[in-house]
Amino acid sequence: MTNMSKWMTSGCAALALAVCGDQAHAAPSSRLSSPGRTSLPRLTLTLKPHATDGALDYLDGTMVIHGLRVAPGKPLVRMALLVASIPTVRYDGNALTASDAQGPLPLTQKDGAPTPMGVDRDWLVDRAIEGPVTVWFRAYPRQVDKDTRPGPLFDLRAESGGLSGAGLTFLPHPLTESRYRIRLSWDMTGLPPTDRGVSCYGDGDADFVATAEGLTECYYAVGPLQVYPPGSTRDRKFGIYWLSDAPFDVQSAAAQIQTLFGYMSRFFHDQGGSYRVFIRKNPYASGGGTALHRSFMFGWNSEHPPTVEGLEGLLAHEMTHNWPALKGEHGETSWYAEGNAEYYSILLSWRAGLINADEFLKRINGRAAGYYQNPLQNLTLQQAEERYWQEANASYVPYGRGFMYLANTDAEIRAHSRGTRSLADIVVPFAERAQSGKLPPVAEWGARVTAEIGPRGQAEFADMTAGKRIIPAANAFGPCFKPQAIETRLNDLGFDEGSLRGPKKVIRGLRAGSNAALAGLRDGDEVVHRSLPDQENPNGPITLTVKRTGAQREIRFVPEGQSAEGYRWVRVAEVPDSECRY
Repeated sequence: MTNMSKWMTSGCAALALAVCGDQAHAAPSSRLSSPGRTSLPRLTLTLKPHATDGALDYLDGTMVIHGLRVAPGKPLVRMALLVASIPTVRYDGNALTASDAQGPLPLTQKDGAPTPMGVDRDWLVDRAIEGPVTVWFRAYPRQVDKDTRPGPLFDLRAESGGLSGAGLTFLPHPLTESRYRIRLSWDMTGLPPTDRGVSCYGDGDADFVATAEGLTECYYAVGPLQVYPPGSTRDRKFGIYWLSDAPFDVQSAAAQIQTLFGYMSRFFHDQGGSYRVFIRKNPYASGGGTALHRSFMFGWNSEHPPTVEGLEGLLAHEMTHNWPALKGEHGETSWYAEGNAEYYSILLSWRAGLINADEFLKRINGRAAGYYQNPLQNLTLQQAEERYWQEANASYVPYGRGFMYLANTDAEIRAHSRGTRSLADIVVPFAERAQSGKLPPVAEWGARVTAEIGPRGQAEFADMTAGKRIIPAANAFGPCFKPQAIETRLNDLGFDEGSLRGPKKVIRGLRAGSNAALAGLRDGDEVVHRSLPDQENPNGPITLTVKRTGAQREIRFVPEGQSAEGYRWVRVAEVPDSECRY
């Protein structure tokens, strides 16, 4: 399988999407760098869009791979058939072909065993390879409609005359871990001059050094794209691209996001990086977003269009994923990736002047609610990982726990150093190392925190991994806010959340007395549409449209369970706004 544990660092994991939306994340690739290593083998990818009656309807791909050594009976290339519940371009039969210096290269397809993340297909060679290998394929977009199940926005899809999607779902790749000098080209022959091809590497053609996964873990869009900032240049460091006119102010949102990206890049000492955002319209009633290498795709639906403020918060989280990363397994490091994305997306939006103190307070309290209302908050990190792909509440654990732990750690470092040091004095140098491809190991985190605040640093890190409940530090988030104990309620759907997974979603395990049951939901109801809470507001209302005895009805309830103690921050009235930032 493509290294999905690397990019699926989100609480909105593949099998938990029914509850938490469509989000997924990509950790920064540690194997990407600038060109210049002339000794590396070459790999070229040419994408040629085809149009019928003015609308793009497929992509022809040609991939030329140099330096491959594959024994007979071994895989030449691999591609997933299913990625985190999303079907890909399968290339059944002879839809994918190859040749080398001897001529046509006979291939045999071999499908792997299903995993929680999907299914892979390998194309095996029947003889030894001679010289560079050329692989041809034709990628048709996936057909979607109002009844399509939501999921990560990876699929190649047609929209408003163009195409967009992630390389994960239409690009085969060699299995070698070798780095290549890659040339990505768009053949726009026969298309209007206003059409453009774009990838996570920029507008138009691109040259870079990466492993083959640098192509698959990337977004692509082509056609009559609208773009921000306006104009056309291959050298732009930031861009937002969309095909359909949107019912929200894209230009205003884009300007805010561009400002934030510049601020974040400077904060994390990354002056040379780029970032691209792709927007697509979903025919089904769902939004959410999915991140890959230095890029993000988010979807919207006309029934529930996003707001400018909501987009800024969503993309602030996603962009932060470009920088903080640790070396280790997903279960060991997700608290760091998600916790930093939660923490710094809010803090840096505030410092950059994009949100005020009231919005800052709203966002940190939303994260606190996500932690204290999670019924699985006391799982160890290992236990949460074991249930991560099956239960939304398990996938939320690294978000809330990482956020609360890092907020406390920052407060302790500030107090111990009398304000001369902060969490950033660990996270930013770690991010610099990650950008150079040298990810810090998990064990180094505990050592660095201990160096900042003493032996309790290691003990608190151990408590966090073990699931010990986190009580907020009195001085977290500066002088303008203080934590306050409150009574809250645990998040509880009131039925088996597995009911919302699979092609046919039928309610089972309904608990008597739950809000769902009191609202009229019944075991055996078939869910035909759902509007569900998200990570920031896990106890927001749920609306389910269900079919029962041939008739449809709408049921709305708040997913609350038993009461529990929680915390929220409140404004300290006597401290003026001018002293709030820290």
